[in-house]
Amino acid sequence: MSNPKLNYSLPTNPFADSTPQPTTNQSPASLGLGLIEKFRKERLSSLRPIAEFFDTSRMSKPTGVAQITSRLTRNLPYFQGNYTLMFLGITAYSVVSNGMLMFSVAFAVGGTHLISCVPAEGVVIGQNTYNARQLQTGASTVGILGHAAVMEETTENRFSDAV
Repeated sequence: MSNPKLNYSLPTNPFADSTPQPTTNQSPASLGLGLIEKFRKERLSSLRPIAEFFDTSRMSKPTGVAQITSRLTRNLPYFQGNYTLMFLGITAYSVVSNGMLMFSVAFAVGGTHLISCVPAEGVVIGQNTYNARQLQTGASTVGILGHAAVMEETTENRFSDAV
């Protein structure tokens, strides 16, 4: 009894960019600049004037769920650039004003960059060879376990054991 070979095809992603991408070897720096340029064209080009964004005369309490849904459907895409810029500004302020967070973000970004530079044949550490995926898994594990180890228990947990 022979099994017929089944031919499966995966559906295409409707959200993916369908334009062909050049296959040249680009440096990470040029890719980053490309992402920044794409972000500037797509998101920041839709910025609305600050007076329109903070126009308090157009702000009112919604009367119900239908009005909330209508406003969200209209305003989220309309003010998307403004919301994105506010998010980035708050994020940048949070990172810069908190030294430990800034160190953590820099450490994570630096580690990710170093792992992305690992050649296809991997890296030899001691007598073992590790590929990029194994290094990412190890880095994630160390980060998660390290965070769990240095965090103090919450007050609720300390008192729940006593009861």
